[in-house]
Amino acid sequence: MTPKKPVRRTAKADPVPVRRKASGPRHAAPAPAKRSAGRTLARLVGPLVLVILTVGVLVVGAFPTRTWLAQRSAAATAENRLAELDAANDAARAEADALRTDSEIERLAREQYGYAKAGEEVYQVLPPARDPVRVPDAWPFGGLGTTLER
Repeated sequence: MTPKKPVRRTAKADPVPVRRKASGPRHAAPAPAKRSAGRTLARLVGPLVLVILTVGVLVVGAFPTRTWLAQRSAAATAENRLAELDAANDAARAEADALRTDSEIERLAREQYGYAKAGEEVYQVLPPARDPVRVPDAWPFGGLGTTLER
């Protein structure tokens, strides 16, 4: 007797569907074109969505942020200007309060207008004289220099 070969058992594969022949003309060429167009469209949709989302984020986030930073800078400048004006107002208010006193009015009248009390004499000191005009000794200024020195 001949020895029997061992039988291997394998998993059964799914049955392959049987293709039937079409009775009419075949339209095999358009089917791959449709698949190709569908794949191209699918490849374009992803980047298109990404671009739209990026533009949306920029419109919602980046552009208002720039406006906000500009407004914050303008507000800081306005606050600094307000502080300067408040300081100037305080100084003007202090000067106005001082001008309401008799001693300040008297001081300003003596300094600016030369006023004096009864019995006082006012002396005004003139500034020193300027140097005389110096004219060169060369011709056409020869006679002019002696005339100016007189």
